[in-house]
Amino acid sequence: MQEGISMHDFTTLTTRLSDDAPCGISVEYEPEFLALEEQAQGKPEVEYGTTLSAATPPNWKAVKALAMPLAQRTRDLRIALYLTRAELNLSGISGLAAGLGLIATLLEQHWEHVHPQLDADDDDDPQLRVNIIAGLCDNHGLLRDLRVSPLVESLAVGRFSLRDIDLASGELVGAVGSEVPSLAAIEGAFQEVGPVALASTATALDDALARTLRIEQLLTERVGIARSVDLSALPMLLERARGWVKRYLPEQAETEEGASPVPDLEARAGKAPVQRGEINSRDDVRLMLDKLCTYFASHEPASPIPLLLQRARKLVDKNFVELLQDLAPEGLAQLKLVSGLRDDG
Repeated sequence: MQEGISMHDFTTLTTRLSDDAPCGISVEYEPEFLALEEQAQGKPEVEYGTTLSAATPPNWKAVKALAMPLAQRTRDLRIALYLTRAELNLSGISGLAAGLGLIATLLEQHWEHVHPQLDADDDDDPQLRVNIIAGLCDNHGLLRDLRVSPLVESLAVGRFSLRDIDLASGELVGAVGSEVPSLAAIEGAFQEVGPVALASTATALDDALARTLRIEQLLTERVGIARSVDLSALPMLLERARGWVKRYLPEQAETEEGASPVPDLEARAGKAPVQRGEINSRDDVRLMLDKLCTYFASHEPASPIPLLLQRARKLVDKNFVELLQDLAPEGLAQLKLVSGLRDDG
């Protein structure tokens, strides 16, 4: 796998460019930026009479080559998103983590000046920036890239992604005549690559997850919860991937082996052993909601139900007051008045 941009290199893309223009000038009308946008779109399927020209995916090496010089001249969330997708496609999960770190830093350190600018004619409307961050959860963009990005690469067995896992498990139905990997082959690949490679992937997934949550937090702090975006679809995919990787790490295997006698002890104490498929913790709840979202994405992509499931997933760990603030913030003041609750501090 090609080595990606290091976090040190990305750090150079977050420094102030000058006192007068900390984030540089806007480049959105320059030929290089327009070429970047065109290159990142790829080519759609085109029909010429009876001839059908297949869609062509973006050339991510070309996207990166166009984005890097621009990113050195300006601080722009659009360019950062293109770089993030390019690094994911070129370097895998570690590239995704680096790109998400870049976006988080731009939001945290350069909100006042980062491009695109706030709309001064509309009370500093941040909608352009919000729309860009929402691109992190584009089902036909970054989420699709993540689903097909290899989680494991074995010289002996092959390379496999989340999409391969869904095909092998029957969660996703492939095209007629397409090759479907077996779960045995996937498990063999995870077992063959060794703990060092798996630990590296697990660390990258942890970093990507933490930075995604940080991005959502920062955006919500800047624009308010009513105008922010729900990025839960990306953490859900990352957590699924992390679960697959970590189950094959040595320390995880030791934990599972050490925990095996627990059901017997619980049974002796009068508790029924845990049955497969039962929901016994909030982690199980989140996993079940993830599976439901996967089903609808695969079999009923037009259904609005996943939006509600993703919203419910975000509420799993909240207490009553936090739930009220999220679902009906206008009722929070009345609750405080009736119950005597006071704000901290």
